[in-house]
Amino acid sequence: MSATKSIFRQMMAVGLCSAIGLGALNMGQASTISKASAATAYETKVTYGVNLRASASTSGKVIRLIPTGESIHVISKVNSYWLKVKDKKGNTGYVSAGDKYTTYGDSSSSSGSTSSKADRVIQIAKSYMGRVSYDFNTRNPSKLIFDCSSFTEFVFAKVGVDLKWGTKYQKSAGSYVSKSNLKKGDLVFFDTIGSNNKVINHVGIYMGGGQFIHDTPSVDGLAISSLSSGYWSNHYVTARRVL
Repeated sequence: MSATKSIFRQMMAVGLCSAIGLGALNMGQASTISKASAATAYETKVTYGVNLRASASTSGKVIRLIPTGESIHVISKVNSYWLKVKDKKGNTGYVSAGDKYTTYGDSSSSSGSTSSKADRVIQIAKSYMGRVSYDFNTRNPSKLIFDCSSFTEFVFAKVGVDLKWGTKYQKSAGSYVSKSNLKKGDLVFFDTIGSNNKVINHVGIYMGGGQFIHDTPSVDGLAISSLSSGYWSNHYVTARRVL
């Protein structure tokens, strides 16, 4: 009888250890999951109730209404109208980029992100030096053949900014910025036909330090030119900020 009790006690002990071990394992898994979900920084606050939509359009399906005070993570700025975001419920979708709805436009929440994105745009553009060919009215990413605006569209798409192909569209994208306030990543526009009568037909990307990178027929590809003096300074028209 004592032997039986001894065996029973050993079995109970093994079972208890197994239960404790399984509990510890589950606790470890829960901790890991918790840390993983906490890895996303929800740095932007909703300041006015806004619809989270399945697509970047007012006709996009509404996933949910994000209430005032809830924090979200901005994945990218699609264009001047839409932000791609992730909410704390795990939903990914699109919300209005209007200043009324979130704190994303505040320097406290977005300046660092914008600066790093501008550096990324320039890095991407420069990586195609010597690889891109110019052809007017062409947009062929597979063969790296572009005109000036299809190249800017191509580059900005890689950082989540949706530009339309054509200077007639890009000259109205984002917001106006004066030449004296240019920042890296701004689009710069020119009139290259005859004297400068402000008719836009060329676009490039400002790099800082008075220089910009652009796809130009003069070199059949990418060039880095001065915006401070010379031909391009004299043919400069305006600039837009899209980051």
